[in-house]
Amino acid sequence: MSSILPARGSEPSLLAIGAHPDDIELGGGGSIHRLRSELDARVHFLVMTHGLQSWKASGEFDRDQRHQESIKAAQVLGIDECDVTILSYQDCGLHRERHPLIREIERLIGSGDFDVVLTHAKGDTHNDHEIVCEATISATRAFHGTVLLYQAPSTIVSEFRPTLFVNLAPDDFEAKQRALREHVSQREKSFMAAEWPLWIARSWAAFLNAPTGLLEAFQVYKSFWC
Repeated sequence: MSSILPARGSEPSLLAIGAHPDDIELGGGGSIHRLRSELDARVHFLVMTHGLQSWKASGEFDRDQRHQESIKAAQVLGIDECDVTILSYQDCGLHRERHPLIREIERLIGSGDFDVVLTHAKGDTHNDHEIVCEATISATRAFHGTVLLYQAPSTIVSEFRPTLFVNLAPDDFEAKQRALREHVSQREKSFMAAEWPLWIARSWAAFLNAPTGLLEAFQVYKSFWC
């Protein structure tokens, strides 16, 4: 990923945005770990909701549990608790919060010297993901850095056209897996099992004639050489 980072020194800065806890880890956890371990990158997580809505009839997930899961997962990737912002918007209701979301992202971009912004890809069957992508693109309209879009389990395959592929060392991928395991409340979801991210990483590697590799894929929305 360093090839698309501005030449500002040895410590690039990344703002990673997700609609729910675990979105960032699923889409870019391995690459984030690689940036932290290789380049000592500064990374800030911005999570828009606590992801409380449950698919079960029993109701919502526990707010404190989801909050702590997010913190622990980020720490696995080398990110301090002070660099994790979890907001309290209602999941599955972000379509009602478009302008507040834009302002939240603008505020964080304005408060930090970020080189890269990482967010959901366009074209997603989960409306929250679509809204966060749109809000990020709007909030970064005057941002002269790199904006990358990551893949989620609900990304529409025909609309995701990645052009940046990050090779993950075994320790990067294991860190991603360990981070996902911290989301204990979500373990019954099929895409949270170890097989799903492994299958995706191997599929991209095979598609690009690197069958022994593990890759994370990103769509480059914009990138500047300044």
